[in-house]
Amino acid sequence: MATNAHKRVDEHLKQRIITTCGDANVLWGTKHIDPALCIYVGAYLMCIDNKHLKDKVPRGNGTLCKVLGVKLKHNPQSYRWKNYYGKKVWTVNANDVEWVECEHINKPGTIVQLEAQIHQLKCTLESLPKTNTTSIQQVQSDLQKLKRKLSTDLKDRNFKLEPELFSTKVSVREFVGSKQKILFNCRMRQIPANSNDATTGHKLQGMSKDVIIVTSWPTGFKNWEYVVLSRARTLSGLYLVKPIDMNKSFKPSIQLKKYIEFARLQESILLKKRADAMTAITWI
Repeated sequence: MATNAHKRVDEHLKQRIITTCGDANVLWGTKHIDPALCIYVGAYLMCIDNKHLKDKVPRGNGTLCKVLGVKLKHNPQSYRWKNYYGKKVWTVNANDVEWVECEHINKPGTIVQLEAQIHQLKCTLESLPKTNTTSIQQVQSDLQKLKRKLSTDLKDRNFKLEPELFSTKVSVREFVGSKQKILFNCRMRQIPANSNDATTGHKLQGMSKDVIIVTSWPTGFKNWEYVVLSRARTLSGLYLVKPIDMNKSFKPSIQLKKYIEFARLQESILLKKRADAMTAITWI
């Protein structure tokens, strides 16, 4: 890989970065940045910094969120459509973006309960006879109260991602036929988040999903199949584009066995120390 720390980023190279580079090619410290963040209302993003952990609506590195809307500056000069992979796509430079409004994906139990109550009331409303006006009015009143409560609670989960200036290290092929990539540093204004419509098994750890679509399996990693498959809540919500290699060994690795033996030994030592300490205590 060629290194050119003083390479001038002209319009051609800028276009190459935007159209050919992903978050794997642009590094900010140890974090990756997407040079062309492709979003739409409902798109999923992942935050990449810890600057807002103490905000009213906190978020940190790895926080998953969903796009609600985009606020552009007045009369944005860069707002125009471009042809991306044969599609007409509206684009704008990050300099012309005020903010991207997002909401947290993972919902607390109170919101899940409110949504369940609203759904139940809607079902009740549909089942009531049209002649029973008193009951219908009461259910409608209760439904409106719950909707207002839900709307207020959801607003407390919304936050705005504003463009920030990053000093990044970029790896890109300068021309279509380039045999090697050039590596250089540059400054880039971008939304501090990466697209997360598709994600990795590593990022899914600890989550539960109604639907999981597995497009590929990693090589060189032990028992990732269990990690990925166990994210799906039901078997009907699990889809495998590529089958699992059943000839592969799923036995625990030697390292894991040694660690478990070590952990059990340390546990027995700790419990013995605790028992000896309890025995030495003089009870009154």
